[in-house]
Amino acid sequence: LLRQSNKAQELGIPKCLQVLDPGIGFAKDHDDNLSLLKHCHDLRDRVGDMPLLLGPSRKRFIGTISGEDDAKERDFGTLAACIA
Repeated sequence: LLRQSNKAQELGIPKCLQVLDPGIGFAKDHDDNLSLLKHCHDLRDRVGDMPLLLGPSRKRFIGTISGEDDAKERDFGTLAACIA
């Protein structure tokens, strides 16, 4: 993630215009997503003052934890992931 950020900066996109998104839910399994949430503070420390975006909204891993198959019914799980 930081390597891509540095590459973007080399191509003229200053860090102040970048938002880092580790892609929760994308190309990650259940355990990867939970690990990302658990260690989010470590990622925050590594990126410094750059904005960090986590979009857990209604993702499948929330459904797995909550037992809710219908993504429309995962709002409470999304809220929990956001404040974790």
